[in-house]
Amino acid sequence: MPCCSLVPIHKDQTVNVIQTHLTLPEGWTKGAVMALISEVAPHIGLRPARLAVLNYIIGRTRASDWTSPHREPVFFGTQDLAAVELGKTSRQLRTDEAALAKLGLIVKRVAANGARYGRAGLGLILTPLIARLEEFIALRDRLRAERRHLRALKDLRSLRLRHMKRCIAALPSSAIKDPEIVKILASFDKWPRSDALSRLGLERLNAHLKVSSDLCNSLEDWLENHGLSSDQPVENFRPFTQNTREETQTVETPPAVDNSERHAEIAQSEPPSSISCPAPPALTPENLYRIAGDGLRMMLDASRDQNRPLKERDIIEAAWALLPMLDIHASVWHEGQSTLGDHGLAFCLLLVDAQRDHPSYPVRNPGGLMRELIRRAKAGRLDFDASVAALQKRRNGVR
Repeated sequence: MPCCSLVPIHKDQTVNVIQTHLTLPEGWTKGAVMALISEVAPHIGLRPARLAVLNYIIGRTRASDWTSPHREPVFFGTQDLAAVELGKTSRQLRTDEAALAKLGLIVKRVAANGARYGRAGLGLILTPLIARLEEFIALRDRLRAERRHLRALKDLRSLRLRHMKRCIAALPSSAIKDPEIVKILASFDKWPRSDALSRLGLERLNAHLKVSSDLCNSLEDWLENHGLSSDQPVENFRPFTQNTREETQTVETPPAVDNSERHAEIAQSEPPSSISCPAPPALTPENLYRIAGDGLRMMLDASRDQNRPLKERDIIEAAWALLPMLDIHASVWHEGQSTLGDHGLAFCLLLVDAQRDHPSYPVRNPGGLMRELIRRAKAGRLDFDASVAALQKRRNGVR
């Protein structure tokens, strides 16, 4: 409620003077303000030393003053004591306070001699922080979105780096004499190191990703033109059609996540049918597109080069891009990398996405199902062939 005081006008009259102050939005505290300012500090010209001073000032205000319309958050502490506690001279602290005021983060309201009095409301006023809260929240959200975008671009480059290495491993020894391969390998050697990608900036990183995609296409085309494939199993690589079932191995069933184990069973088998289902054809990218769910198809339609046939790399990159849309953390993909590789993980993601429109048992926890499939793969109990057959039955309307 606003703070009201009665001010006499003359003998028989008074008038209400309403005094209100800005307050933090509901749910916000001064601790949350400190965390927010700390996150955006480098982007508002606030150096670490002065951030420490601002946090010291905020920390010594009353928490209730940030949420009460009757009072302002004010630091009344003496400059000499604050300087001692901050390990500064009084002159250094005065300079810091002046800089904070210039940045629009505080207002210095002190007596002529610099004194500060709580009863007189004299001190370092922190109301400007409340006034700029929405600005700083918007800045924080933009910075977080940029970091997520940068992380996604770096992860995409990692997918292409692994793809290039797989393709290079599939090259015959005689290929090193081919001028086109020599040119491709020379371009690949110029790719920036993974730990240098953050320093490129978004514009240069996007340009590099365009170059990396073109180079992947060139190497894929060379392999296809010479009757070769990048799908030859190499270290830590499993093609889409790999069957990970180990018939001779006895493994305890891993614990289920929610109902994920039940969904994993459904993903690999359907109720018996009186109609015979032919053996699944080779899992070409086009076949995978036909049996995929709406989510993966949408990602493929949005990202694929319509002037080129669908490639397995397109499936992998679309599956990776689909992770956040299914609320699956990227760490799940990294967790399964050593067991399934990018191809196997992309196929697992395809199964998870396709399971969302199951007529009887639609999956409600895509992340849990993805983890369950990875656990089964690690235990040697994930049968891709059975999963393909079950999914094809459903896509063909077989019950």
